[in-house]
Amino acid sequence: MAERQANPSRVEGAFHPLVLTLMILSVLWLVALAWLLFSTNRVGTFMMVVVTFTALGFLAVPVVFWLLAGERGPRGERVPFRIWARRHFALPEGPVAAREAAINALIAPLAAAITLTFTGLAAWMAAKGLI
Repeated sequence: MAERQANPSRVEGAFHPLVLTLMILSVLWLVALAWLLFSTNRVGTFMMVVVTFTALGFLAVPVVFWLLAGERGPRGERVPFRIWARRHFALPEGPVAAREAAINALIAPLAAAITLTFTGLAAWMAAKGLI
C-alpha cells in the first residue's frame, strides 16, 4: 500500500503514457479531419499528403517518449495517472506541478482538434444550407 501513495516531492522527467496517448490521438484526429475537409481536388490532396507526413514527424517524438516513459513500480507496474499528477515535473526553469505540465502540453493539440472539429461542422452545415 505504501508504494501506491503519491510522493509529491518526487520530480518526474517524463510525461505519463496517458498524456502522450492524448497527444497522439489529437494529432491523428486533426489529420483525419484535414483529409475530410480539405482534400477536395488534386492540389488539396497533395497538400494533405504533405500535412500527413509532417504530422507523422510530429507524432514520432511523443511515440518515442511513450515507449520510453512510464515509471515502473517495484513489481513492474506503471504508476497510475492520479499519482503521477500529484508529483512535480522537471523543466529547465525549475519543477512545476505535473498536472500543470500535462495541461500545458495538451492544451494546444486538443484546442486545435476541437477548433477544427467545429469549423468542419460549420462548413458542412453551410454547404447543406443549414446555417
